[in-house]
Amino acid sequence: MRKIIVCICGFLFLCIKCPAQEKWSLQQCIDYALRNNVSIKKAEFNSQLSELDLNTAKNSRLPSVSGSLGHTNYFGRGPSRDGTYQDNNQMSTSGSISGSMTIFNGMRIKHQIKSLAAGFEATLEDLQKAKNDVILNITAYYLQVLQYKELVRIAASQVELSRLQVDRSQLFVDNGKMLESELLESKALWAQDKLNLTQNNNNLSTALLELSQALNRTSSVGFDVIEPSGDELLKTALHSLQAYDTTLLFSRIDNRPEIRSASLNLQSSWHNLRIAQAARYPSVSLSGGYSNSYYYSFVTGYNNAAFRQQLKNNGSEYVGINLSIPIFNGLATRNQIRASRINIKFQEVVLDETKMALRKEIETALQNAENAYQKYLSAQESYKAASESFRYENEKMKVGRSTMLDYNNVKTKMEKSESDMVQAKYEVIFNCKILDFYAQERFANN
Repeated sequence: MRKIIVCICGFLFLCIKCPAQEKWSLQQCIDYALRNNVSIKKAEFNSQLSELDLNTAKNSRLPSVSGSLGHTNYFGRGPSRDGTYQDNNQMSTSGSISGSMTIFNGMRIKHQIKSLAAGFEATLEDLQKAKNDVILNITAYYLQVLQYKELVRIAASQVELSRLQVDRSQLFVDNGKMLESELLESKALWAQDKLNLTQNNNNLSTALLELSQALNRTSSVGFDVIEPSGDELLKTALHSLQAYDTTLLFSRIDNRPEIRSASLNLQSSWHNLRIAQAARYPSVSLSGGYSNSYYYSFVTGYNNAAFRQQLKNNGSEYVGINLSIPIFNGLATRNQIRASRINIKFQEVVLDETKMALRKEIETALQNAENAYQKYLSAQESYKAASESFRYENEKMKVGRSTMLDYNNVKTKMEKSESDMVQAKYEVIFNCKILDFYAQERFANN
Protein backbone atom coordinates (compact mmCIF):
# COMPACT_ATOMS: atom_id res chain seq x y z
CA MET A 1 0.00 0.00 0.00
CA ARG A 2 2.86 2.35 0.86
CA LYS A 3 4.49 1.69 -2.52
CA ILE A 4 1.26 2.59 -4.32
CA ILE A 5 0.99 5.88 -2.42
CA VAL A 6 4.63 6.71 -3.21
CA CYS A 7 4.08 6.00 -6.92
CA ILE A 8 0.96 8.18 -7.00
CA CYS A 9 2.77 11.08 -5.25
CA GLY A 10 5.69 10.76 -7.65
CA PHE A 11 3.37 10.82 -10.65
CA LEU A 12 1.58 13.92 -9.33
CA PHE A 13 4.93 15.62 -8.71
CA LEU A 14 6.02 14.99 -12.28
CA CYS A 15 2.70 16.33 -13.61
CA ILE A 16 3.16 19.53 -11.61
CA LYS A 17 6.85 19.87 -12.40
CA CYS A 18 6.55 19.32 -16.15
CA PRO A 19 4.01 21.69 -17.71
CA ALA A 20 2.05 20.63 -20.75
CA GLN A 21 3.75 21.56 -23.99
CA GLU A 22 2.03 24.31 -25.91
CA LYS A 23 2.12 24.14 -29.68
CA TRP A 24 1.36 27.42 -31.43
CA SER A 25 0.59 28.08 -35.06
CA LEU A 26 2.07 31.06 -36.86
CA GLN A 27 -1.27 32.87 -36.72
CA GLN A 28 -1.55 32.26 -32.97
CA CYS A 29 1.93 33.69 -32.48
CA ILE A 30 1.07 36.76 -34.53
CA ASP A 31 -2.23 37.36 -32.73
CA TYR A 32 -0.55 37.04 -29.33
CA ALA A 33 2.27 39.40 -30.34
CA LEU A 34 -0.19 42.01 -31.63
CA ARG A 35 -1.92 41.98 -28.23
CA ASN A 36 1.22 42.12 -26.11
CA ASN A 37 3.93 43.94 -28.06
CA VAL A 38 5.19 47.06 -26.27
CA SER A 39 5.80 49.06 -29.46
CA ILE A 40 2.22 48.47 -30.58
CA LYS A 41 0.88 49.49 -27.18
CA LYS A 42 2.88 52.73 -27.28
CA ALA A 43 1.61 53.44 -30.79
CA GLU A 44 -1.96 52.84 -29.59
CA PHE A 45 -1.50 55.27 -26.69
CA ASN A 46 -0.04 57.86 -29.06
CA SER A 47 -3.07 57.46 -31.32
CA GLN A 48 -5.44 57.88 -28.36
CA LEU A 49 -3.68 61.08 -27.29
CA SER A 50 -3.91 62.42 -30.84
CA GLU A 51 -7.62 61.64 -30.92
CA LEU A 52 -8.12 63.60 -27.69
CA ASP A 53 -6.30 66.61 -29.19
CA LEU A 54 -8.62 66.43 -32.20
CA ASN A 55 -11.68 66.26 -29.96
CA THR A 56 -10.45 69.31 -28.01
CA ALA A 57 -10.01 71.28 -31.24
CA LYS A 58 -13.52 70.39 -32.43
CA ASN A 59 -15.04 71.49 -29.12
CA SER A 60 -13.21 74.84 -29.26
CA ARG A 61 -16.02 76.05 -31.53
CA LEU A 62 -18.39 75.89 -28.59
CA PRO A 63 -18.81 78.85 -26.23
CA SER A 64 -16.91 78.89 -22.96
CA VAL A 65 -18.93 79.55 -19.79
CA SER A 66 -17.65 80.24 -16.27
CA GLY A 67 -19.22 81.26 -12.98
CA SER A 68 -18.04 82.62 -9.63
CA LEU A 69 -19.49 82.87 -6.15
CA GLY A 70 -18.04 84.75 -3.17
CA HIS A 71 -18.95 85.52 0.44
CA THR A 72 -17.20 87.92 2.84
CA ASN A 73 -17.69 88.69 6.56
CA TYR A 74 -16.37 91.99 7.99
CA PHE A 75 -15.61 92.38 11.73
CA GLY A 76 -14.43 95.31 13.83
CA ARG A 77 -15.08 99.00 14.40
CA GLY A 78 -15.25 101.82 11.94
CA PRO A 79 -16.02 105.54 11.83
CA SER A 80 -19.65 106.61 11.68
CA ARG A 81 -21.14 109.75 10.11
CA ASP A 82 -20.73 111.75 13.34
CA GLY A 83 -17.03 110.92 13.60
CA THR A 84 -17.26 108.37 16.38
CA TYR A 85 -16.23 104.73 16.12
CA GLN A 86 -18.80 102.02 16.47
CA ASP A 87 -19.22 98.33 15.75
CA ASN A 88 -19.46 97.76 11.99
CA ASN A 89 -19.93 94.00 11.52
CA GLN A 90 -21.35 93.14 8.12
CA MET A 91 -21.38 90.50 5.39
CA SER A 92 -21.75 90.43 1.62
CA THR A 93 -22.36 87.73 -0.94
CA SER A 94 -21.87 88.05 -4.69
CA GLY A 95 -22.15 85.78 -7.70
CA SER A 96 -21.63 86.04 -11.44
CA ILE A 97 -21.74 83.98 -14.62
CA SER A 98 -20.10 84.89 -17.91
CA GLY A 99 -19.57 83.38 -21.30
CA SER A 100 -17.73 84.07 -24.55
CA MET A 101 -17.64 82.61 -28.03
CA THR A 102 -15.34 83.13 -30.98
CA ILE A 103 -17.15 84.43 -34.05
CA PHE A 104 -14.20 84.74 -36.43
CA ASN A 105 -10.45 84.23 -36.03
CA GLY A 106 -9.19 83.89 -39.59
CA MET A 107 -10.41 80.26 -39.97
CA ARG A 108 -7.84 79.20 -37.38
CA ILE A 109 -10.15 76.65 -35.70
CA LYS A 110 -11.18 75.12 -39.03
CA HIS A 111 -7.60 74.49 -40.13
CA GLN A 112 -6.55 73.38 -36.66
CA ILE A 113 -9.22 70.70 -36.75
CA LYS A 114 -8.11 69.56 -40.22
CA SER A 115 -4.47 69.55 -39.18
CA LEU A 116 -5.13 67.46 -36.09
CA ALA A 117 -7.46 65.15 -38.05
CA ALA A 118 -4.64 64.44 -40.52
CA GLY A 119 -2.25 63.95 -37.62
CA PHE A 120 -4.63 61.50 -35.97
CA GLU A 121 -4.95 59.48 -39.17
CA ALA A 122 -1.16 59.50 -39.45
CA THR A 123 -0.86 57.96 -35.98
CA LEU A 124 -3.26 55.21 -37.07
CA GLU A 125 -1.00 54.49 -40.04
CA ASP A 126 2.02 54.47 -37.71
CA LEU A 127 0.14 51.96 -35.57
CA GLN A 128 -0.48 49.76 -38.61
CA LYS A 129 3.20 49.97 -39.58
CA ALA A 130 4.18 48.90 -36.06
CA LYS A 131 1.85 45.92 -36.41
CA ASN A 132 3.31 45.02 -39.81
CA ASP A 133 6.84 45.15 -38.42
CA VAL A 134 5.86 42.87 -35.54
CA ILE A 135 4.17 40.41 -37.93
CA LEU A 136 7.25 40.25 -40.16
CA ASN A 137 9.54 39.86 -37.15
CA ILE A 138 7.48 37.03 -35.65
CA THR A 139 7.30 35.31 -39.05
CA ALA A 140 11.10 35.38 -39.30
CA TYR A 141 11.50 33.84 -35.83
CA TYR A 142 8.83 31.21 -36.58
CA LEU A 143 10.46 30.13 -39.84
CA GLN A 144 13.81 29.97 -38.08
CA VAL A 145 12.32 27.47 -35.63
CA LEU A 146 10.92 25.39 -38.50
CA GLN A 147 14.30 25.39 -40.20
CA TYR A 148 16.09 24.11 -37.12
CA LYS A 149 13.43 21.45 -36.62
CA GLU A 150 14.22 20.07 -40.08
CA LEU A 151 17.95 20.29 -39.39
CA VAL A 152 17.44 18.33 -36.17
CA ARG A 153 15.63 15.61 -38.09
CA ILE A 154 18.43 15.47 -40.63
CA ALA A 155 21.05 15.28 -37.90
CA ALA A 156 19.08 12.54 -36.12
CA SER A 157 18.91 10.50 -39.33
CA GLN A 158 22.66 10.91 -39.79
CA VAL A 159 23.24 9.66 -36.25
CA GLU A 160 21.14 6.59 -37.03
CA LEU A 161 23.09 5.97 -40.24
CA SER A 162 26.37 6.22 -38.35
CA ARG A 163 25.11 3.84 -35.68
CA LEU A 164 24.17 1.29 -38.32
CA GLN A 165 27.60 1.70 -39.90
CA VAL A 166 29.30 1.11 -36.53
CA ASP A 167 27.33 -2.11 -36.13
CA ARG A 168 28.25 -3.17 -39.65
CA SER A 169 31.92 -2.33 -39.12
CA GLN A 170 31.95 -4.25 -35.87
CA LEU A 171 30.58 -7.28 -37.71
CA PHE A 172 33.26 -6.95 -40.42
CA VAL A 173 36.00 -6.67 -37.80
CA ASP A 174 34.70 -9.72 -35.97
CA ASN A 175 34.80 -11.65 -39.25
CA GLY A 176 38.25 -10.36 -40.13
CA LYS A 177 37.06 -8.43 -43.18
CA MET A 178 37.90 -4.93 -41.87
CA LEU A 179 40.71 -3.39 -39.91
CA GLU A 180 39.95 -2.21 -36.38
CA SER A 181 41.19 1.26 -37.35
CA GLU A 182 38.25 1.58 -39.72
CA LEU A 183 35.90 0.61 -36.90
CA LEU A 184 37.39 3.40 -34.84
CA GLU A 185 36.84 5.82 -37.73
CA SER A 186 33.18 4.82 -37.96
CA LYS A 187 32.81 5.36 -34.20
CA ALA A 188 34.45 8.77 -34.53
CA LEU A 189 31.99 9.68 -37.29
CA TRP A 190 29.12 8.51 -35.07
CA ALA A 191 30.38 10.70 -32.23
CA GLN A 192 30.70 13.67 -34.59
CA ASP A 193 27.14 13.16 -35.85
CA LYS A 194 25.88 13.05 -32.25
CA LEU A 195 27.71 16.31 -31.60
CA ASN A 196 26.05 17.84 -34.67
CA LEU A 197 22.67 16.65 -33.38
CA THR A 198 23.36 18.26 -30.00
CA GLN A 199 24.34 21.52 -31.65
CA ASN A 200 21.20 21.54 -33.79
CA ASN A 201 19.05 20.79 -30.74
CA ASN A 202 20.71 23.69 -28.95
CA ASN A 203 20.04 25.95 -31.93
CA LEU A 204 16.41 24.84 -31.93
CA SER A 205 16.08 25.59 -28.21
CA THR A 206 17.60 29.04 -28.75
CA ALA A 207 15.27 29.73 -31.68
CA LEU A 208 12.23 28.75 -29.56
CA LEU A 209 13.49 30.98 -26.75
CA GLU A 210 13.93 33.93 -29.13
CA LEU A 211 10.43 33.42 -30.53
CA SER A 212 8.95 33.20 -27.04
CA GLN A 213 10.76 36.38 -25.99
CA ALA A 214 9.62 38.17 -29.14
CA LEU A 215 6.06 37.27 -28.14
CA ASN A 216 6.68 38.79 -24.66
CA ARG A 217 5.66 35.55 -22.98
CA THR A 218 6.37 35.30 -19.27
CA SER A 219 8.22 32.00 -19.74
CA SER A 220 9.40 29.82 -22.61
CA VAL A 221 9.03 26.58 -20.62
CA GLY A 222 6.93 24.08 -22.55
CA PHE A 223 6.67 26.38 -25.57
CA ASP A 224 6.67 24.83 -29.04
CA VAL A 225 5.22 25.52 -32.47
CA ILE A 226 3.04 23.60 -34.86
CA GLU A 227 5.14 22.39 -37.73
CA PRO A 228 3.37 22.75 -41.08
CA SER A 229 4.60 20.94 -44.13
CA GLY A 230 7.75 22.58 -45.43
CA ASP A 231 6.87 21.48 -48.97
CA GLU A 232 3.46 23.18 -48.71
CA LEU A 233 5.08 26.37 -47.45
CA LEU A 234 7.54 26.23 -50.33
CA LYS A 235 4.73 25.65 -52.84
CA THR A 236 2.86 28.72 -51.57
CA ALA A 237 6.08 30.75 -51.62
CA LEU A 238 6.87 29.82 -55.22
CA HIS A 239 3.33 30.81 -56.22
CA SER A 240 3.95 34.25 -54.70
CA LEU A 241 7.31 34.52 -56.46
CA GLN A 242 5.69 33.84 -59.82
CA ALA A 243 2.79 36.23 -59.17
CA TYR A 244 4.79 39.32 -58.18
CA ASP A 245 6.96 41.67 -60.18
CA THR A 246 8.24 45.18 -59.59
CA THR A 247 5.37 46.76 -61.57
CA LEU A 248 2.73 45.10 -59.41
CA LEU A 249 4.54 45.82 -56.16
CA PHE A 250 5.29 49.44 -57.09
CA SER A 251 1.61 49.99 -57.91
CA ARG A 252 0.76 49.27 -54.28
CA ILE A 253 3.30 51.60 -52.73
CA ASP A 254 0.73 54.30 -52.02
CA ASN A 255 -1.25 51.82 -49.92
CA ARG A 256 1.65 51.20 -47.56
CA PRO A 257 1.08 52.69 -44.08
CA GLU A 258 4.45 54.47 -44.02
CA ILE A 259 3.59 56.26 -47.27
CA ARG A 260 0.10 57.19 -46.08
CA SER A 261 1.54 58.46 -42.80
CA ALA A 262 4.06 60.68 -44.60
CA SER A 263 1.33 61.95 -46.95
CA LEU A 264 -0.96 62.78 -44.02
CA ASN A 265 1.85 64.62 -42.25
CA LEU A 266 2.29 66.68 -45.41
CA GLN A 267 -1.43 67.53 -45.39
CA SER A 268 -1.16 68.53 -41.74
CA SER A 269 1.75 70.87 -42.51
CA TRP A 270 -0.35 72.66 -45.17
CA HIS A 271 -3.10 73.29 -42.60
CA ASN A 272 -0.46 74.49 -40.13
CA LEU A 273 0.50 77.10 -42.71
CA ARG A 274 -3.12 78.27 -42.86
CA ILE A 275 -3.14 78.46 -39.06
CA ALA A 276 -0.05 80.67 -39.10
CA GLN A 277 -1.57 82.92 -41.79
CA ALA A 278 -4.75 83.27 -39.72
CA ALA A 279 -2.78 85.39 -37.24
CA ARG A 280 -2.83 88.23 -39.82
CA TYR A 281 -6.60 88.51 -39.70
CA PRO A 282 -8.68 90.30 -37.06
CA SER A 283 -10.60 88.20 -34.58
CA VAL A 284 -14.17 88.79 -33.42
CA SER A 285 -15.69 87.36 -30.24
CA LEU A 286 -19.01 87.71 -28.46
CA SER A 287 -19.25 87.91 -24.66
CA GLY A 288 -21.97 88.30 -22.08
CA GLY A 289 -22.61 87.89 -18.38
CA TYR A 290 -24.79 88.42 -15.35
CA SER A 291 -23.86 89.32 -11.75
CA ASN A 292 -25.70 90.00 -8.47
CA SER A 293 -24.91 90.63 -4.80
CA TYR A 294 -26.45 90.74 -1.35
CA TYR A 295 -25.38 92.93 1.61
CA TYR A 296 -26.30 92.74 5.30
CA SER A 297 -25.09 94.91 8.20
CA PHE A 298 -25.19 93.86 11.86
CA VAL A 299 -25.06 97.48 13.12
CA THR A 300 -27.93 98.23 15.46
CA GLY A 301 -30.56 100.36 13.81
CA TYR A 302 -29.29 99.80 10.29
CA ASN A 303 -32.11 99.29 7.82
CA ASN A 304 -31.18 96.23 5.75
CA ALA A 305 -33.14 95.80 2.54
CA ALA A 306 -34.95 92.53 2.02
CA PHE A 307 -33.10 89.70 0.24
CA ARG A 308 -35.44 89.66 -2.75
CA GLN A 309 -35.35 93.43 -3.04
CA GLN A 310 -31.54 93.45 -3.10
CA LEU A 311 -31.40 90.74 -5.76
CA LYS A 312 -33.83 92.80 -7.82
CA ASN A 313 -31.88 96.04 -7.39
CA ASN A 314 -28.26 94.73 -7.53
CA GLY A 315 -28.50 92.50 -10.60
CA SER A 316 -26.63 93.54 -13.75
CA GLU A 317 -26.22 92.06 -17.23
CA TYR A 318 -23.90 92.80 -20.09
CA VAL A 319 -23.46 91.75 -23.72
CA GLY A 320 -20.48 92.78 -25.78
CA ILE A 321 -18.68 92.17 -29.04
CA ASN A 322 -14.91 92.37 -29.17
CA LEU A 323 -12.74 93.09 -32.19
CA SER A 324 -9.00 92.47 -32.05
CA ILE A 325 -6.87 93.71 -34.95
CA PRO A 326 -3.23 92.57 -35.18
CA ILE A 327 -0.92 95.47 -36.01
CA PHE A 328 2.62 94.51 -35.06
CA ASN A 329 4.02 91.64 -32.96
CA GLY A 330 7.74 91.80 -33.65
CA LEU A 331 7.46 89.91 -36.98
CA ALA A 332 6.52 86.77 -35.09
CA THR A 333 3.63 86.04 -37.47
CA ARG A 334 5.83 86.48 -40.54
CA ASN A 335 8.46 84.10 -39.13
CA GLN A 336 5.82 81.53 -38.20
CA ILE A 337 4.50 81.60 -41.75
CA ARG A 338 8.01 81.17 -43.14
CA ALA A 339 8.68 78.31 -40.76
CA SER A 340 5.43 76.63 -41.86
CA ARG A 341 6.46 76.89 -45.52
CA ILE A 342 9.84 75.35 -44.71
CA ASN A 343 8.10 72.53 -42.84
CA ILE A 344 5.95 71.83 -45.92
CA LYS A 345 9.09 71.45 -48.04
CA PHE A 346 10.59 69.25 -45.36
CA GLN A 347 7.55 66.97 -45.31
CA GLU A 348 7.62 66.77 -49.13
CA VAL A 349 11.24 65.59 -48.94
CA VAL A 350 10.31 63.07 -46.24
CA LEU A 351 7.51 61.70 -48.43
CA ASP A 352 9.82 61.39 -51.46
CA GLU A 353 12.51 59.79 -49.32
CA THR A 354 10.04 57.28 -47.89
CA LYS A 355 8.84 56.33 -51.36
CA MET A 356 12.38 55.91 -52.67
CA ALA A 357 13.38 53.82 -49.65
CA LEU A 358 10.33 51.62 -50.08
CA ARG A 359 11.05 51.13 -53.78
CA LYS A 360 14.60 50.06 -52.94
CA GLU A 361 13.30 47.65 -50.29
CA ILE A 362 10.85 46.11 -52.74
CA GLU A 363 13.48 45.70 -55.47
CA THR A 364 15.88 44.18 -52.94
CA ALA A 365 13.22 41.82 -51.58
CA LEU A 366 12.29 40.64 -55.08
CA GLN A 367 15.94 40.13 -56.00
CA ASN A 368 16.62 38.28 -52.75
CA ALA A 369 13.64 36.01 -53.38
CA GLU A 370 14.82 35.19 -56.89
CA ASN A 371 18.40 34.63 -55.68
CA ALA A 372 17.15 32.38 -52.89
CA TYR A 373 15.12 30.34 -55.36
CA GLN A 374 18.11 29.84 -57.67
CA LYS A 375 20.17 28.88 -54.64
CA TYR A 376 17.51 26.36 -53.64
CA LEU A 377 17.47 24.81 -57.13
CA SER A 378 21.26 24.43 -57.04
CA ALA A 379 21.15 23.01 -53.51
CA GLN A 380 18.42 20.59 -54.52
CA GLU A 381 20.45 19.37 -57.48
CA SER A 382 23.53 19.05 -55.29
CA TYR A 383 21.61 17.02 -52.73
CA LYS A 384 20.23 14.68 -55.35
CA ALA A 385 23.73 14.02 -56.69
CA ALA A 386 25.21 13.60 -53.21
CA SER A 387 22.35 11.33 -52.15
CA GLU A 388 22.84 9.10 -55.17
CA SER A 389 26.58 9.03 -54.55
CA PHE A 390 26.01 8.03 -50.93
CA ARG A 391 23.56 5.32 -51.93
CA TYR A 392 26.18 3.83 -54.25
CA GLU A 393 28.93 4.14 -51.62
CA ASN A 394 26.69 2.58 -48.98
CA GLU A 395 26.06 -0.43 -51.20
CA LYS A 396 29.81 -0.82 -51.66
CA MET A 397 30.33 -0.58 -47.92
CA LYS A 398 27.78 -3.34 -47.27
CA VAL A 399 29.85 -5.81 -49.31
CA GLY A 400 33.18 -4.53 -47.96
CA ARG A 401 34.34 -2.87 -51.20
CA SER A 402 34.68 0.63 -49.76
CA THR A 403 36.89 2.22 -47.14
CA MET A 404 35.71 4.21 -44.15
CA LEU A 405 37.51 7.28 -45.49
CA ASP A 406 35.56 7.22 -48.74
CA TYR A 407 32.32 6.41 -46.94
CA ASN A 408 32.78 9.27 -44.46
CA ASN A 409 33.57 11.78 -47.19
CA VAL A 410 30.51 10.87 -49.23
CA LYS A 411 28.26 10.82 -46.17
CA THR A 412 29.54 14.24 -45.00
CA LYS A 413 28.92 15.72 -48.44
CA MET A 414 25.36 14.38 -48.48
CA GLU A 415 24.68 15.71 -44.99
CA LYS A 416 26.01 19.16 -45.88
CA SER A 417 24.11 19.32 -49.17
CA GLU A 418 20.86 18.35 -47.42
CA SER A 419 21.41 21.02 -44.75
CA ASP A 420 22.16 23.59 -47.45
CA MET A 421 18.99 22.63 -49.27
CA VAL A 422 16.87 23.07 -46.12
CA GLN A 423 18.43 26.47 -45.39
CA ALA A 424 17.89 27.57 -48.99
CA LYS A 425 14.28 26.40 -48.85
CA TYR A 426 13.50 28.54 -45.84
CA GLU A 427 15.31 31.49 -47.39
CA VAL A 428 12.90 31.21 -50.32
CA ILE A 429 9.91 30.94 -47.98
CA PHE A 430 10.91 33.94 -45.87
CA ASN A 431 11.77 36.18 -48.81
CA CYS A 432 8.46 35.34 -50.46
CA LYS A 433 6.72 36.19 -47.19
CA ILE A 434 8.36 39.60 -47.47
CA LEU A 435 6.93 39.94 -50.98
CA ASP A 436 3.47 39.11 -49.59
CA PHE A 437 4.12 41.75 -46.96
CA TYR A 438 4.82 44.43 -49.56
CA ALA A 439 1.89 43.29 -51.68
CA GLN A 440 -0.43 43.66 -48.67
CA GLU A 441 -1.31 39.99 -48.84
CA ARG A 442 -2.10 37.87 -45.80
CA PHE A 443 1.09 35.94 -45.14
CA ALA A 444 0.22 34.17 -41.90
CA ASN A 445 -0.64 30.70 -43.09
CA ASN A 446 -1.95 28.29 -40.46
